[in-house]
Amino acid sequence: MKNLFPITFVVLFACCTKVSNAPLNEEDSELVTLLNELDECQQSGDGEKRFHLYSKVSTEYEKRNLTDLQKIYQQKMLNEAEAICHDDKRHGQALMAEALQRLATTNLVEGKTDSASLNAHRAYELTRSDTLDFRAQTLLLLAQINMAIGNGDSVSFFTKEAMRIFPEVVNSDLYRITYLYGLNLQERYEEMMMLLPTYIEESGIYNKAELTRLMMFRYEDTERWKDAYESAVSLMDITDSIAKDENSQNMAKIQSLQHERQMESKRAEHEAERAKLFFIIIIVLLLLLAASIAGLFYRRKARVAHTRELEAMRLSELAKASENQVREENIKLQKLYYEHLYAIILPILNANRGKSGHINLEESSWELIEKNTDMVLPGFTSRLRRRHPVLTNEDVRFCCLIMMRVPNALLADVYGIAPSSVAVRKQRMKKKLDSDVQNQTIENYLNQYML
Repeated sequence: MKNLFPITFVVLFACCTKVSNAPLNEEDSELVTLLNELDECQQSGDGEKRFHLYSKVSTEYEKRNLTDLQKIYQQKMLNEAEAICHDDKRHGQALMAEALQRLATTNLVEGKTDSASLNAHRAYELTRSDTLDFRAQTLLLLAQINMAIGNGDSVSFFTKEAMRIFPEVVNSDLYRITYLYGLNLQERYEEMMMLLPTYIEESGIYNKAELTRLMMFRYEDTERWKDAYESAVSLMDITDSIAKDENSQNMAKIQSLQHERQMESKRAEHEAERAKLFFIIIIVLLLLLAASIAGLFYRRKARVAHTRELEAMRLSELAKASENQVREENIKLQKLYYEHLYAIILPILNANRGKSGHINLEESSWELIEKNTDMVLPGFTSRLRRRHPVLTNEDVRFCCLIMMRVPNALLADVYGIAPSSVAVRKQRMKKKLDSDVQNQTIENYLNQYML
């Protein structure tokens, strides 16, 4: 027979534990309220209150299928319960059993059957003998874990044990669907088919769909095609009913949210109107008060205003003087930079001047020029190359000489050209640089690389 557990597993936990897929968003006031309450409770000594808050937050994350966050708060539940055991062992163990059962369920959802089995067994061992309902639920959880690993005998054992200690459990959909799938794993098909019609009739709509699907597949395995077809039609009708029901619920939720937002909007508008009216009243009262005392303090205010005006004028003049001083200092500093650079480079240039007057610089001299430029203007050449990767080494060195304010006549001797051709060379250099250079001199453009 087909392996039906994966879909059954989803149905069991989506229907029987009432898990929804509600998204987590900023409007989720319930979760936000719980988290705020938990923050306020962290510093208190009430461990049991924290335990129950952890439980509620875990449930909220479970509704959104946020398993990682769900497990974090379930582990916090377990840690808090272990701490409570130091003061009240009996009560603390009961809380530990609850936390372990929640963890085991989450492990099963993740497919971690070993961890789920271990936590479920620990939960069962810690449960009090008088909590028959909880013990039966834990046994059903163990049955589901064994159903996940295909152990039909264990499924049957745990479901029967759950019924023995708490007979009322047989009326739950979770017991019935678990018991039927246990019979399926044990290949006890006749007994399963005898129970299926009754259980389908008495089950909720989600379990009705799952059990109908189980019956349909059994009919297919036994080649009872007519019965399989009738089950398929019934399953489609049930599925349509589920879809309509979910759509109705979603529409109701949407309408409820829209209504709530409309009410909040109306309340906000009402509050805004009240605030506006209150503000107008305050303004009128203030104006009346101001008018009543204006005559008494007019001369004093005028005198204070005049004093402030004079002080503002004085501060403005001081600011302008300070600005001019800074500008002059910058000009002096730039001039000092240029003079220092030119003083460094001039001996190098003259040392390489030939008999014809031309200056023939070797590679070492050019490297020294770059080094001295970077010494006075730190990072000048590297920043220039990074900003303009198209520049050659010769272009960068030409820029170094320009920054040193080397005269055009001396530049002409360096490159063996006429002084008038230096201006042409500068124009060619400007074309390699940014388009902004076309509206200014190349000297002014290169000044930005001084800082």
